[in-house]
Parts: sequence; structure tokens; C-alpha cells
Amino acid sequence: MKLILEGCRSLLHLNLAFTHITNATIRVLSRYKLMFLTSYCTRYFFGAQIKDCKNELCYINVTLQFLFSTVQISVDGFTYVAEACSTLQQIVLDNLPTLTDNCVQVLVSKCRMLTAISLLDSPYLSDVAFKTMAEVISLTKIQIEGNNRMTDSSLKALCRSSLKLSEVQMSDCTRMTDASLKSLGSLTKLCNLNISGCIKVTDIGIHYITEGASAVKLRELDLSYCPKLTDLSLKRITQNKLTHLSVCFCENLTDNGFECLDNCASLVSLDITGCKIHDKGLAALGTNHSLRKLTASECVFITDNGIKMFCQKCNRLELLDVCQCVCLSDRAIKALSFICRTIATVRIAGCPKLTDTAVKYLTRVGHFLKELDVSDCPLLTDRTPSFLLCSCPQLRSISMLYCKNISKQAALKLQHRVQHWKHSNDDAPYSQH
Repeated sequence: MKLILEGCRSLLHLNLAFTHITNATIRVLSRYKLMFLTSYCTRYFFGAQIKDCKNELCYINVTLQFLFSTVQISVDGFTYVAEACSTLQQIVLDNLPTLTDNCVQVLVSKCRMLTAISLLDSPYLSDVAFKTMAEVISLTKIQIEGNNRMTDSSLKALCRSSLKLSEVQMSDCTRMTDASLKSLGSLTKLCNLNISGCIKVTDIGIHYITEGASAVKLRELDLSYCPKLTDLSLKRITQNKLTHLSVCFCENLTDNGFECLDNCASLVSLDITGCKIHDKGLAALGTNHSLRKLTASECVFITDNGIKMFCQKCNRLELLDVCQCVCLSDRAIKALSFICRTIATVRIAGCPKLTDTAVKYLTRVGHFLKELDVSDCPLLTDRTPSFLLCSCPQLRSISMLYCKNISKQAALKLQHRVQHWKHSNDDAPYSQH
């Protein structure tokens, strides 16, 4: 690092993640006008040294790795950061088990220019921290995950002070209710919202989002693991110009709700992993001609007929993920291959009925195929890598984990042709068949 710093006098952006640097390096950094600094805390935390850095830092990433979870970042450490970097604009404080309200309070008290903050997996923060943030800074982006102390009052305060919020993640915040969505619905700049795992949210909350001021700009919405949502929410969503929607494991959604999504003319990407969709609902989704990416893994009621009907109507598909769809056979892949000629990514891991013939179908029209996952397909043999080697010139990623009948020797022939290669003969850690 000494050699690098001596030769790079105009250094602005420095990423020290996963290195073994110590406080000595951080001390030297005080001579530079750094704007971006990333440093995963391992043995050392640089708070005490950064107080001497009278620079123009606007981004800091101090994510603590679980391997070194014994590291303590005290309030004093955050005080040093705040005093030295008052122009800080973005900060990532993910996976810090010792992060408390006091740490956040001392930080935002000095860093009044913060516009983006990430607090993933910070379970000990309460309304005190978030309300303090609302009082002193105006955010455009906030990410919070795994917090069961934060209540609706925090969202109300943040939305009232940060009118320019455009990206909000409140995943696995179990105390959030429809009242939080009412606050979010008042935002006029909101374009990306993730409330996955907020188990108290109902159709009323979605109504606030789709009918409020936020509906104008909203493009990405993640409602995964929200068990109280019903088809009514899907019907309301169609009124918006969403491009990306995720409703993974929303157990009360039915085919009637998915049929409504054919009216969502801007929808490009849809994730329905673990939903109780049948062939009827899948066929209806195919009528949405804007759809390019469908993730339907663990949708166990889907059959070959459903895939065929879907592909016949949605023939410009680029990505299909049907991992763990245990009813699918070679017939489904045949339909996909011969109808969706521009398919680039196919994930069919954990489909026990698929044989080498399915891969052969893909390779016959696989001119655009770039990514393929056939892991845990026990009937595949050495013929599969042979087909891919001969007929898929653009293939960049192949995963063949837990394929007992594909030999190491055959799999290795593909390794030099792709950028990402995985293979094993091990037993799968779970069994679907």
C-alpha cells in the first residue's frame, strides 16, 4: 500500500476490502483527497486514525464480516468518522452487530450531507436512531433489513423529512404495517421499493402505494414473503408502470391474480418463486408481451402444458428459471427451445425428469444461450457437456452441481470455453425426488 500510495497522488477511489491493512495505512490516507473508501473491518477499525483525515470523503463502506464478529466499533469510532468527514454523502454499515442508536446519532449529527445509508442486519437500532436521522439529514436512498424494533413512526418521520427518497428497502422489518406504506405512498420520487418479509402488510398497504403520489415513478417493487397479500394487490399493481415485480412465496396469490398481470404493459421482469400458480395462470402471464424474464422456481404445480402455452404467447423471452419445478419433462424444454428462439438464460436445476434430450433441444437453437443451470438433474450424462461444447458458441456460464452421471472428465472439456463453470458428483444437500 505504501508503494501504491506513493505513485498515485491523485487517488480518489480506494477499495481495501478483504486486505490485511492496518491503522498505519489509514493514517497515510490523511494526505489524500479521497472521495470513496471501502474497507471491510477485519482485525482493525480505522475510526481513531480517520479523525486526522481532513479530506473530502463522500462514501465509506465499513461492513463487518461475520468471520470477525468479535470486532467492536465503539461510539468513539463513529465520532471520529463524523468529525473528519462532515461532507460524507454515502455510508454502508451492514452486518455490524454492535451498531447502536448512539453510533448512528453521533454520525448524523456531523454528517449533514448524507444522502444514502445502508443498515442491513442491524437488529439493535430503534426508532431513536431513525428519528434522529429524520431530524438532521435528507436522504434519497435508505436500506434497512432484519430490524424488529423499528416501528411505523420511524417511516413517518423519514418520509416527512426526506421528500426526495427514491430507493427504499425495509425488508424483514416485522413491525412495519400498512401505516408505513401510507407514509411511503406520499413520496413523489419513489422508484424502487422493497418490503419483502414485512409480514403485517395487507392489501390496504398496497393500495396506499398504487394510488398515492408514489405510483407515478414506481418501477421496481418487491413484495416477497408478505403472506397477507391477495389477488386484489396484483389487480391494483396493474395500474402502475412497473418494470420489475417480485412476489415470491406470497401464499395467498392465485391464478386469478396472475391473470391480471397481462395488463401490466411495462412489466419486463417477474419473480413468482414458490407461488401456487397453475398452468392456467402461467398461460395468462404469457399474454403480457413486454415480459422478458420469468423466475418461477419451486412452482410445483406447473406442467409441460403450462410452459408450452406460456411460450407460445411470450416468444421473446430472454430468461426462464423453473428450478425445482418437479413436474417438468423434456417436452417443456422442447417447447421453450423451438418457440423462444432468443432465450439466453435457462435455469432448470432440480428437475428430476429432464434427460440429455432436453439439453439437446436447447443446443439445436441455442445460438443465444449464455447461461445454463442443470444442477441436480440426475438423469443427465456425459452427452450433456458434449452437446453444449459443439452447439453453444456464446455459452458463458454452466452449472452442473450434483450431477452424478456427468463425469469430471466430460465436464472439464467445457471449462475452458466458459467464464463461470461449476460441476460436482456429490449428493444434493436436499432431495426433491
